[in-house]
Amino acid sequence: MIGEHPEGGLNDLRLEEVELSDGEQTWHITLGWLESAVHERASAAAPHREVHASPRVYRTIDVDAGSGVVKAMHIRSLAA
Repeated sequence: MIGEHPEGGLNDLRLEEVELSDGEQTWHITLGWLESAVHERASAAAPHREVHASPRVYRTIDVDAGSGVVKAMHIRSLAA
């Protein structure tokens, strides 16, 4: 699973935002976690592996405010 911690859970899982829609029909819940660090070999001439920072990943989940049923999940990207 993407973002899975070696021991089996998500790494640094956080509740980032919770918002009730204008019509109070839907909860928009944003979760975030760290992806596993990326290890790459720079080149054949330089066999040492480079480690890139672990990017934070965000997902927004839409939940029906009345029933609690999950309606949708969106990949959330941050504005540059």
